[in-house]
This record gives sequence, structure tokens and C-alpha cells, in this order.
Amino acid sequence: MSDIEKKTVYFDNSATTPVSKKAAAAMLNAAKTVYGNPSSLHDMGLAGEHIVNDARAVILSSLGVSRGTAGQLIFCGSGTEANNLAVRGTVTAKKRSKGGKIIISAGEHASVEETVSALESEGYQAVRIPTVGGVLDFETLEKELTPDTILVSIMLVNNETGAVYDVKRAFDMAKRMCPSVTTHCDAVQGYMKVPFTAKSLGADLITLSAHKIHGSKGTGVLYIDPAVIRAKKIVPIIFGGGQEFGLRSGTYNVPGIAAFGAAAEEGINSISDNIAKMKSVRDYLVKRLSDNEFQSKGVKLNCAPLDKCAPHILNITLPQIKSETMLHFLSNQGIYVSSGSACSSHKKSVSRALTAFGLNEKDADCSLRISLCPENTSEEADIFMNALLSGINSLASIR
Repeated sequence: MSDIEKKTVYFDNSATTPVSKKAAAAMLNAAKTVYGNPSSLHDMGLAGEHIVNDARAVILSSLGVSRGTAGQLIFCGSGTEANNLAVRGTVTAKKRSKGGKIIISAGEHASVEETVSALESEGYQAVRIPTVGGVLDFETLEKELTPDTILVSIMLVNNETGAVYDVKRAFDMAKRMCPSVTTHCDAVQGYMKVPFTAKSLGADLITLSAHKIHGSKGTGVLYIDPAVIRAKKIVPIIFGGGQEFGLRSGTYNVPGIAAFGAAAEEGINSISDNIAKMKSVRDYLVKRLSDNEFQSKGVKLNCAPLDKCAPHILNITLPQIKSETMLHFLSNQGIYVSSGSACSSHKKSVSRALTAFGLNEKDADCSLRISLCPENTSEEADIFMNALLSGINSLASIR
């Protein structure tokens, strides 16, 4: 295929999405026109503050919160930072002489898993709830919810398998058995893909990220339930000028926040149509990958029942072809997928999310993640699958 004939197919939207035109315009306006520091008291600073507050109101509204209270939505530098604030900020606020128990799912994003691992080295106990087949093990969760449990953190959508976890049931169980526990949901991969509100999730803390919904990189938020604020059950992990109600110091990234607000407004206005578009392409991919032309080659689908999966993520295992090898083959065709979480792509270890799902290490090392956005089409799916089949035939013969 010549370079002219190549059509770029971007199926790595769970790593990051392209910035939308409206988000880019909002970002440019904030960078070039409203460039004052929102913490400054002059008019240019106040104009920046208005942008920040408008974006805050839009994002809260997207969570079903019509009027937020002070400190209810904290802007951070990323979803990773927001997760760190949620986990370490909660545990630090509840610090006790004998530590305490933290419960997470076995396949959490690295920003939760690594934070919890660090807290383990400081004397806290951590329990990881199995997620075989993309389903939370509620029997284990119920057994582990003991009086010393201080935090339960479970993601809404697994970023590698697309499995949607029943976090409402988990958090309701946690509150019933441990009334003082704080609950946190990393909803980064579910935001604008799986409809929810702050109330329907049942979480005290919720993490979101801009660049997964066509905003810009470098902006995340942590939603905090007012009851947590009143009880002072979370403390800052970054100190400085006291911005964001004292919970996250640092100069505001006004362009990034403006882009987040614009992307959130676009997303919530078209969420039903967007979900339908992604689901249509996802289901088409599943149908073709389930046909004999792929099954006879040994391609396996790694997903929970489709009605328990997000509409934009599909994970497959290749027939004894390492994912990195296939990634390079596809990339040379102008087709972009991933081998798992982009945040962990340079690590040599096998994906925890996939082994937690039930794959052995060998299969996990031969798996690809396909992730969609509303702009992707069935035509692109055909281009991808034809290239994938070609890659399997070529690479298998080399092997």
C-alpha cells in the first residue's frame, strides 16, 4: 500500500482523544485573550476566574449537580493526580497509629494501584478484589469490609477490557457495613461513555479527565461529596498558594480548564448519540472478529457480556503474536491501537488488568486494545480488520 493510499485509523481513544474544534477554540481564546492569572484581583484575573468557574459549573452539571458547594469540584493536573488526591488525601485525613485497610479492585489503573502500593509500604493494609471475567467478586468484598476499612476505591470502567463494574452495589455494601468509610470511583474511562450522575454512582469521590472526552491533556478533576468536605475527610497532597479551596495549590491551567468545560458541554449534549455510534462500531468489530476468518486463526475476544461492557473498548488476544510486534505492523499501515494502558506502555511487566480478568501471562502479552470515539466508522473497522488479518498471516509465517 502506498503512502497516498493509506488512511489513518485511530483506534486508541482510551489513551487519548483528539481535541474537538470547540475545545480547541476555547483553549486558544483562554491562552491568547484571557491570559490573566485567576488568582489575581484585577479585571484580567477576574476574567480568567470566570472561565474556571463556568467550566466548573458545566462539569458539575454533567454529574447531575445543579449548584455546587465550595470545594465540590477540584481541578487537578491530570486524572492521575486526582486519583492520588482521592486515595492519599483520604488516607492521610484518616491517619491512625495502626494504619487501616484500603480496598481496591485487582485491575485498577496504575495511578490508584501504585499509590496504594506505596501506602502499603507505609503500614496500611491493601486488599484487591478479584475481577475475573470483568465481574467484581462481591463475596470477597463483603468478607473484606471490616471495621478498619477506611477507603474503597473501584473504577467504573476498566481501561483495558472495557468491563463496567457494579460500583453502586459495591459502594452501598461498603457504606452499610462500614458507615465511616470513604468511597472513590475512578470514572475516567466511563465519563461520557456510560451515563451516570454523582448520585447514581454512590461514590464520595469521583475522578474525571479532560483528554478522554476530546478536551486537552493536563487537566483532571476530583468531585468531592459535600459531606466529605464538611467532615474534613480529605486533605491536600500538594501545598502552596492555597488554590482550589486549599485542596490543590498551583496556578490554574486556564486554557486546559476552558477546553475541559467546552468538551464536557459538547459531550453531555450528544451523549446518547455518541454512545450509539461507538456501540455500533464496537458491535460490528465483535461480529467480524467472531467470524471464522478470525476464529480459525485463533483470535480471542476478551470481554464480559457486551451488555456489561462500555461501548468504546474491545480487547483481543492474538495467536501467539506479541502485541508489540503487531502494533508496529499496524502502525506501518497507519492504524493505531494499543497493547493496554498508555500510562504503563513502557513497563515490561504483563498487564495486571488482563491477568485479573483471567488471562494467563502469555495471552496477556499477546493482546491488543481497540478503543473508539464517536467519529470512528465501520469503514475504519474494515480497514483495521483487513490489516489485522494480513498481519496475523505475515507474522505467523515468520514465527
